[in-house]
Amino acid sequence: MRLLNPCRNAVLLLGTLVLGGSVAMPVRAVTLNFSAVLMPGTCTFSLDKSILPLGTVTQPQLQPATLVAAEPFTLRVQGCSGTDAALAPVVNITGDGMTQDGRWLFRATDSVATGVGVMLVETDAPPPYSATEVRNNDDIPLAAKGVNPVDQNLMFYAGMTCGSTGCGSVQVGGLTARVTFSLAYR
Repeated sequence: MRLLNPCRNAVLLLGTLVLGGSVAMPVRAVTLNFSAVLMPGTCTFSLDKSILPLGTVTQPQLQPATLVAAEPFTLRVQGCSGTDAALAPVVNITGDGMTQDGRWLFRATDSVATGVGVMLVETDAPPPYSATEVRNNDDIPLAAKGVNPVDQNLMFYAGMTCGSTGCGSVQVGGLTARVTFSLAYR
């Protein structure tokens, strides 16, 4: 019999605690905190290719001051809205790489080939090596300050190069480059 009493007392105590926890106490004020992120406008970006194969290039094809296996691709900019009146919308381009003979070459750190990279040029036609290349963190304007960009296609070419003096030190292997296109306001 004594064994039943402690259980009955425990059940009664538990019932009292549960019931006591549901009783509302009067308060004079409650606080509700709000949070939000305010962002400038937006655009939809898309590429006509998710992978741009540059093919197989032999070491003798890499000549000083040449762009080899250049391939085109298009960045589509659509549906832009909400541009801040004090800022200009741009495409910001970033990616790992290196400077070789004064030229920025995109190349991932996991590339096996050395002394070679991918040169990126914004152009509608196959570019020569002397064309101005896109560098890491470059901006391409989309519209003037405060103006929503119109739908547009930005054409680029990407090709391999070893620069103007580094072709003799190229080590063969796989070459990978990754480039990110982001909307920014400046």
